[in-house]
Amino acid sequence: MEECFTTNYSRGGKYRVRYFVDNSRINKFYGLEVFRPTRENCSKYQVVVASNVRYDEIAQELTEYGLKELKDFIPYQALGKKVVLVHGNCYVEIVEAYLNTSKTFRDQYWIYPIPLIQHNTRGYIKDHLLDYCDVLIYQDIRETNPFDRRLSAEYLTQKVKKKKICIPNLNGMGKIFFPQAEAGNRVEGDAWNNPRGAEMQGGLFNYRDANIDRLWRSGERDILKIAEYLRGSVYDEKYIRDSFEQILRRWEEREQQWDVKLTDYVKREYQNEQMFYEYGHPCNNILRKVSEGILEILGIDKEEISEIEIRFGVSEMPVYNCVKEALGLKYERTSIRTVSPEEKPKLTEGEMDLVEYVREYCYWCYDFSGI
Repeated sequence: MEECFTTNYSRGGKYRVRYFVDNSRINKFYGLEVFRPTRENCSKYQVVVASNVRYDEIAQELTEYGLKELKDFIPYQALGKKVVLVHGNCYVEIVEAYLNTSKTFRDQYWIYPIPLIQHNTRGYIKDHLLDYCDVLIYQDIRETNPFDRRLSAEYLTQKVKKKKICIPNLNGMGKIFFPQAEAGNRVEGDAWNNPRGAEMQGGLFNYRDANIDRLWRSGERDILKIAEYLRGSVYDEKYIRDSFEQILRRWEEREQQWDVKLTDYVKREYQNEQMFYEYGHPCNNILRKVSEGILEILGIDKEEISEIEIRFGVSEMPVYNCVKEALGLKYERTSIRTVSPEEKPKLTEGEMDLVEYVREYCYWCYDFSGI
């Protein structure tokens, strides 16, 4: 039975089911009456929709009766909890996963599923969700973003009247460790499209390596020679240090808008912990810090957070030796992309070193087998 049921909240945190509403022919369910859905039957009490599979269909019917989602009817998962919207790019999936490892957070809050900004084909978040959510957790997305101004921080914060928490949008900040990284043009025929990995969204290489591309365009096809070049002094120390300081300053400027701060942590730990997998994707230690900051703002002990398995390591780039030396990076990485081929296709069953990285880059991006 796919039912939506109504409840009446009473003191002491108890919920009393008054009756069920359903299109089935059943007249009794758990000893209570089952009525057919009508505007009157669905308007007397708050409606709790007890269905995952047919939620959208039921929500549409209730909306046609004039009911407002999150105000007059809610998903059963939100019963007795505050509703949270988490808005941003792919980082927020990991932030949500971390938040949900906290029992106190799960007991008090429920995250309403909304699409990532890059997957939001509507170009907006429905007004009633913004009107009636209890907490908006959002990235500092500029008004001139490539998607829609209605997905910007400025627009959304004007709409939401309750609690708002701004978290870092770190897209591009990985340049601090990957000066070789460049975004592809994503046009038909461009090698960035990873022609051999076309079945995969984004391909195997989210960002181009400017040095491999330059050597390739000059006619170099020896994989070992390319890898050896990347091990050398590709960038001078002053350039690396200046770029590092410039990006950190930009980071500090943007941090003025964030409720969750990161700069002090990065300055303190960047030599000891890997911070980014590549140009656009931070490691979990960064996103865990963001999640801990959110819990602290909500008055929840950050120590409740535990580790998760989901991460962005499948698109990792190598940190050049010259970068390691210039920045004094102390952490060790014995391989790149340790995930198995089943998780993200790659040529090798084993671990990926720099030579293997170059080989796969040329294979997937230039259709070249090499060695």
